[in-house]
Amino acid sequence: MEENDDHLRPGRRVLHVAFCCNDTAPLLHLLVERLGMRNTMTSPTQTEPGEVLGFDRDVVNSAAFVYDARGPRVSPAIEVQSWEDPPLVGSPKTDPVEIGIQAVGVAVEDPDALGERLVADGCEVVGSGPSPLGPWVTVRHHSGLVLDLVPDDAGATGPSRLRHLRANVTDIDRSVSWYERLGFERVERSAIDDGAALGVGGEVHADLVRLRLPDEPFELVLLQWHSPESHGAHFTEPNHAGLFRAAVCVDDTRVSHAAMQAAGTSFDRGPMAVALPGTPVPDMWISFLSDPDGITFELVERPRSIFR
Repeated sequence: MEENDDHLRPGRRVLHVAFCCNDTAPLLHLLVERLGMRNTMTSPTQTEPGEVLGFDRDVVNSAAFVYDARGPRVSPAIEVQSWEDPPLVGSPKTDPVEIGIQAVGVAVEDPDALGERLVADGCEVVGSGPSPLGPWVTVRHHSGLVLDLVPDDAGATGPSRLRHLRANVTDIDRSVSWYERLGFERVERSAIDDGAALGVGGEVHADLVRLRLPDEPFELVLLQWHSPESHGAHFTEPNHAGLFRAAVCVDDTRVSHAAMQAAGTSFDRGPMAVALPGTPVPDMWISFLSDPDGITFELVERPRSIFR
């Protein structure tokens, strides 16, 4: 490995995935009270510079970071974000073969039993059946967040463990190549001929690739649908309802940005320092880039020493 390879493939772990909605309370209740997660850090509703997210003016929003039972120094988080100015726009995805981020995967002891219980908390079961990860149940909360419930294969320390982020892409080989340049490693490739688990009926054919960063078992699950065919596009507005972006931890945002850009990777916005008032997190350097289908990722500078 060359000396600068760490900066050319800088990703270490997924830090969080962002979900935007108007009413955060019911979703936080679901995640904390029913899935046993921990809302350990909330940034209050406040005015802040919008430049970091691509706005040319100040914005007003708030966010709660919900971790699984392992806690913030081990687990990734779901960033439950609400918008006041600009207001929330659009609706979360409901078409299971539409391009873009589709769902967050949660490893649980019994997907079928939990799926039935979550119906009482405002969820609907949109699919269930076999998958490359075992028995799989897909549920959609009334906020629009879709959860993939799959068997826990790594030993959760609580009722559930954040397991993966699922996204549809137009060209899976092109996407895998892009994510490998970010630092992801391929875990497994398989074919899907039964879409019942994801709520896709009829004759089905799709390719699935599982990817993982080196410091955390949380995976990225990519699918390219051939029949029915993937279509549409990912959201472009940071204040769009639904799953919009994900954050990846790197050792040095500025060095990685320079190395990757020199190697041909395009960035949406270069490194900038961001303060997080009201939280225990120190100022951090962030840079934004998008995958071949426009899914936004942020590189967030965090030393490995803070993680257990």
